[in-house]
Amino acid sequence: MNDSALLQDAVSRVFLDFYENDRLNKARRDGWCAELWAALEETGMTLISVPESAGGSGGSVVEAAEVIRLGGKYCASVPLAETALLAGWALAGAGIALPSGPLAFGIVGRPNQVELHRREGAWRFSGSMDHVPWARNASAIVLVIGSDADSKVICAPASTYQVERHANLAGEARDRIVFYEAKLEDAYVRATASITADRALQRGALARAVQMSGALDRILEMTTQYAKQRAQFGRPIIKFQAVQQELARLAGEAAIAKASAMAAAASVMADYRANTAVAFAKIKAGEAAQAGASIAHQLHGAIGVTDEYLLHHSTLRLWAWRSEYGSEAYWADRLGEYALSRGAATVWDEITGSVGDQK
Repeated sequence: MNDSALLQDAVSRVFLDFYENDRLNKARRDGWCAELWAALEETGMTLISVPESAGGSGGSVVEAAEVIRLGGKYCASVPLAETALLAGWALAGAGIALPSGPLAFGIVGRPNQVELHRREGAWRFSGSMDHVPWARNASAIVLVIGSDADSKVICAPASTYQVERHANLAGEARDRIVFYEAKLEDAYVRATASITADRALQRGALARAVQMSGALDRILEMTTQYAKQRAQFGRPIIKFQAVQQELARLAGEAAIAKASAMAAAASVMADYRANTAVAFAKIKAGEAAQAGASIAHQLHGAIGVTDEYLLHHSTLRLWAWRSEYGSEAYWADRLGEYALSRGAATVWDEITGSVGDQK
């Protein structure tokens, strides 16, 4: 068993301990699963891919993506992607000390959404943000603010903002936060050219694509198992050609979503063709979510939407994550704009190239 397989096995065991209907329903009511977060902290997985020199656990973006993918597969209601792949990355890149506990993350992309200024020897911060993942559960929120030429990373402790509780379709915390003249010391605000809003959005889209690929893997497993057990006209429904055809479609969607998501993780890690790889991964994840969830519910029938059955925990997440950090329509536009900006001569190279082609 290689290192990757060992990592997957160890992390899967942690997630599986909390993958049962009662725990998932409780997490949906509460907005997250505190017990799962504590278990992940003990393993060091909450800061995977954050450099050890910055206070993290080390590891690569690809390893973090694999852990986050398994979290998506087992409906982990914790800010794993936000803490490790987003907030931890931004803090390490900006040279801001990592706070303990779960972290929320946000991208300030609209003019006048927030106001940051200096007064009386400190930074003052006012404004509001909607749909912030896990804000109520976080010890701090990390924000990337400003254009590429004037980017800043901010780490604001939970005591500096108010939280209005909201949730996405799957019951995960997606809160509104409000700052009013919050005071931040210089150590919590850093200008940086390497951590930009565009790169942060790219990483957020990667995180959701990876999570969605995990959820698709799970609904494929559940649907295949159900088709083997459910009998109709004296035999399991998996024996019917029409059912086999739909399962094959679902398997294909799951495979494409996983392959494109993990390829995007490798591109981000190598900082090579990440624009196209992440855009393609998020597009394919969204398309696969639409087709895959439809097939899974069609083959399950009424049992698939019952509160007692696990399928809906995965499909609700697929539908919710599809629009977060950009829908497939948004990323298709971005992909087209990027291709046009590069010129017609590079289109074929962009389509067929891979991380391994870098010279």
